[in-house]
Formats: sequence, C-alpha cells, structure tokens
Amino acid sequence: MKIILLISNNKEITDNIANLKPENLDLVVIKTEEYLSCYLEEYMPEFVIINIPLKEIDILKHYSSANPKATIFLNKSGQLQNKINQGIIYIDELVKTKDVKKVVDIISRIENENTYISDSSYKFVNQQIISLFSLKGGSGKTTVSFNLACFLKKIFDAKVLLMDLNFSEGPCDLSSYLKINQIPNLSYYIGNYTDGEEALKKSIILKDSNDIDILLPPLSLSQGSKLTSSFLGKLIILSRSFYNFVIIDLPHNFSELTFEAINLSDSLIMLSLPTSTCALKLSKFKIKNMPSGLQNKISILNNPYNFTSVSKNIFEDISGSPVLLEIPYFNCRDTEFLTFQGLKTDFIDMGIQIKKLINMCFLK
Repeated sequence: MKIILLISNNKEITDNIANLKPENLDLVVIKTEEYLSCYLEEYMPEFVIINIPLKEIDILKHYSSANPKATIFLNKSGQLQNKINQGIIYIDELVKTKDVKKVVDIISRIENENTYISDSSYKFVNQQIISLFSLKGGSGKTTVSFNLACFLKKIFDAKVLLMDLNFSEGPCDLSSYLKINQIPNLSYYIGNYTDGEEALKKSIILKDSNDIDILLPPLSLSQGSKLTSSFLGKLIILSRSFYNFVIIDLPHNFSELTFEAINLSDSLIMLSLPTSTCALKLSKFKIKNMPSGLQNKISILNNPYNFTSVSKNIFEDISGSPVLLEIPYFNCRDTEFLTFQGLKTDFIDMGIQIKKLINMCFLK
C-alpha cells in the first residue's frame, strides 16, 4: 500500500486527520521537520505533502533525486519553488482539514485513474482557463474540448465549465452531439450581463453536480454578434470566480473574441489535422503581442477522419511548431462513447490521450 507523508503543525489539521481514510493509501503525519529525514528513510513515501516552512531544503532535494517517482505537494508561495526540479505539484496553503482532504482525493484519483502522469514536474493550480483553437474546421476541436472537460471533472472532482463560442445559425455541434436542447444559452447572459452571477447561472446547463456545466452559444449569428470582446472578458473573469477549470472551445476564425479569450487564458491548445496544408497554415499563424499570462502553448495533431497523414517530424519541420501530442484515428465501432446527464453522447472516449493532455497542461 502506498504511503502519503504529511508534514503540518496546523492544530486544526492534526487534530482531525484521523477522520481522513484514503482508499488504498496510508496517511502518516508528523508535526515538525526534526524527524523528516527519519520518516522519509523509514517509510519511503510515494507522496509527500509539505505544509510548513522547511529549513533543511537539501533533505527534500536528496529524497526527490533518489526517488524520481515520488510526488511532492508544495505550497506554491513557499521558499522551495524552483529548488527541486522534479515531482512537484504546487498547491495553496493547507488551512483546514478539508484542504488536506482535497489533496488526498486528488492523489486517490491519480492512483485509481492511472492518469499517465509523467516524471516531469507539474503544478495543480485552481481556476485555470484553457482555450482550444484550430485554424481549420473539422479538426475534432469540440470533441477534444468535451473530453478534456469531462476528464478534468472525473480526475480532480473539480468544478468545470465548458464554454462553446462556435456561433452558427441553429443548433451547434456541441448540443447536437450531446443530444440536448440549446436552451438556456449565452443569449441570456448577453441580454442580462449586468446581473453578473445570476445571469451566468441562468445561461448554463447545470442539472447534475456529477457532470460538467455547459454554456452553449446563441441559436443565431445575429444574437451572437452582440457578444463584444469586452462582454466576453467580463464573462470569463466571472466564470473564473466559480470554476476550477473553464474550457473554451474557440471558433476557427481569429477574431477580437478569439484574441480576448486567449489573452485571458492560462493555456492555449492548438489542434491541427496531420496534413502538410495544415502545417503550412500553422507556420504562417502568429499571435501578435502574445499574452504574458499564457503559461502553456500546446500543439496537438488529431486525425478524426483517418486521413493519410504526414509524420510528426515532417509536420514540425513545415510548421516550425513542436508537436506535444498525437491523437490517432478512432474507429467508432471499436470505441466507447462518453455520457452526459446519464445518457450516451456522440462523443468518443479519448481517455488515454486526454489523460496525457492533462499532464501536458500542467507541465511547469
């Protein structure tokens, strides 16, 4: 059984830690740094949660180097940032027992879901805005967006909002694939944005706490044209206040709305078909004044139609952009489909690839 070692002198936490009983994991607690070296040597924990200021940084550095598969949860404002080069997840300070439970639950899900987390260091930070963009329609962007939202919800038990900005006349692809009505939608927020949180709630499909929340586009282009970049900026900032992750499915035309969304994003995922034409388009695509807050720019090749594709190396040579993930063709007869509100959708389950993608979204 794997071991979690928690170091905390917070009385509220240490007095109530016995109430936490993680499945298939042992939780060991010490209150001071004095015995850290002994406990590391004796228990060889796979997970270490640091909730105190450490004086002897070298002890943890040595343990991390000697045990590359160990994962250390570290206060992101602490003095150890950038001192240890692998196996780090940066977290907020643990103040209450429920904060510890959240981290333990994440560890349990990582173990149970086998999420293919790599040995590279990464960080888990609340309130992430992740935008997905493609220069060409038909790249599978909406399918990847829905999969990403679902697996973030499943793995981290996070509050996740999927925001669809692909405006069209009539029902959008997302509502069609989910087999749901496109009401409520963004039209309500556009008409009542001054109501803030109330307008957001009344615009979202949120029937089941076990599912992601979804914000669908208006049913007409004329209504969608009323969403200015200023309105969108306020909407994203408002959503960030209530959700751990906001996934934005962007249109494939680069407009002021697209730039505003990217400008407020923490990660940008670029999807391309594995063709030389798409590689050439990507080579000519440059974002002027790249947002300074953008932590990750991730390029993905997706082959939803089983095209005769160019190799990853050739695509990189033409586009001048490194490819971090390749998603192969899925034969619908041999794959599972995701569910929403207890019903089967038309979205294929990209589990393995999406778990790898989640890992990439959190690379330092």
